[in-house]
Amino acid sequence: MARRTKAEAESTRTAILDAAEVLFFQHGVSRTTLEKIAVAANVTRGAIYWHFQNKADLFNAMLERVRLPFQHLLDAVDSDPSADPFTQVRDLMVNGLSLIASSEQHQRVLTIVFHRCEYIDELNPAVHKQDELDEQAVAVMQRAFERAAVAGTLRDGVSPRLAAMSLHMYVGGIISHFLLKPQQCDLSQHTPALIDTFLLGLKK
Repeated sequence: MARRTKAEAESTRTAILDAAEVLFFQHGVSRTTLEKIAVAANVTRGAIYWHFQNKADLFNAMLERVRLPFQHLLDAVDSDPSADPFTQVRDLMVNGLSLIASSEQHQRVLTIVFHRCEYIDELNPAVHKQDELDEQAVAVMQRAFERAAVAGTLRDGVSPRLAAMSLHMYVGGIISHFLLKPQQCDLSQHTPALIDTFLLGLKK
């Protein structure tokens, strides 16, 4: 009985997250109330508060479902400091963009983050968590470019921090534009060329 209850609780949590994801995508975060999420998930508001403290907690849990694959990609860069850093960074970015191109859920959640999320006080904890992941991504790439500088393959006059920040902003722009106008760029096809073009300017 306990096992079935645990499974039912997980099923309810998943239903709430699925409903929130769809409503946040359709209507924006600030216009989506917990009451609307409860109706869409066919649960009570009490059920939502059983699993989540507030909307920010729910929003962050929604993000966590798509953060994990990106976390694994970041960990792979740091796990082998002897590998060619430019190859590592290229794989990180190509695999990350390819994941977005192939996953409707990632596209939906990232559209919420980029274009449907008003950065209001209510969501500060969740937004702070996303900022932490962004800074971690920059730090991982910076360490890779530091190894490139030591190996003599980073372009003269470009600091590892600048290289990492520039690539992060470049890819962020690609994602934002793709989410708004996917018909203008076949991300699954053009991702390698987009990344290679940028990295070419960072190589000595």
